[in-house]
Amino acid sequence: MQKGADILSVFTRLSIAAGEIEKVAEFAHDEHLGYITSCPTNLGTALRASVHIKLPLLGKDKAAFNAIADKYYVQIRGIHGEHTETDDGIFDISNKRRLGRSEKDLVQDMYDGVKAMISAEKELEAKMGVKPAAAAAPGGRVKAGPHLKSIADLSGMVDFPEGTKSSVARFMTEEVFNEYKGKTDKAGVPFELMVLSGCQNVDSGIGVYAGSHDSYYTFPKLFDAVVEDYHKHGVGDKHVSNMNYQELNCPPFSEAEAGMILSTRIRVGRNLAEYPLGPGITKE
Repeated sequence: MQKGADILSVFTRLSIAAGEIEKVAEFAHDEHLGYITSCPTNLGTALRASVHIKLPLLGKDKAAFNAIADKYYVQIRGIHGEHTETDDGIFDISNKRRLGRSEKDLVQDMYDGVKAMISAEKELEAKMGVKPAAAAAPGGRVKAGPHLKSIADLSGMVDFPEGTKSSVARFMTEEVFNEYKGKTDKAGVPFELMVLSGCQNVDSGIGVYAGSHDSYYTFPKLFDAVVEDYHKHGVGDKHVSNMNYQELNCPPFSEAEAGMILSTRIRVGRNLAEYPLGPGITKE
């Protein structure tokens, strides 16, 4: 997988990788059904080649759109997977056939179908006098949502849906994002990784998570705002711990009161010094 339209490059990497794996691993296969899979629709090659493509005009002409798909044996989906719709003119186009044809042939199906769809889109643009949209420049704005899969998708300032209440949506201004994008804390954790979850999940309460102790000091314009908003704890304030149980004033409950309480849980969170926090943890 990669950004852009270089289908050959992606298929080349897949072909080489699959060949190397098959030198050391034996897969379930027979001459009738090809590669064996649990889902019958994937028998044969079990291959799915797809692109996400903008077809705002063709997407409104369902008859023409589906006719091209049928001709080239491709499927039309929304970009969020099977059975999803799209409302932004971006579609997932993939090969429909799996069994009885080679992997190369199925990638070719997808490529030929996409080419035909692009041609049809351009014809509609010309007919309607629509200027083709300019390609998004690197660092262009991106929409928040579950389609963001990795920090590579955070190529520009994130636009959250109206009404989003998370801390990352409220305090990660364009100025803050542009200042911190591409930077890491002392543990090597990228800023984008710290905000990725909140950009994916717009219903988050906070949506920004420090990669290490140092994150709070490397990216203060975001973390200071979040901390002060949530805890009402200003930049100059100090926190003092006290785990002395003898200073706790809590006499035993009466029998009637105690009977109302089913269980008690008290917990503290502790992380080892010099180690990254959640987003920065690796297998190493």
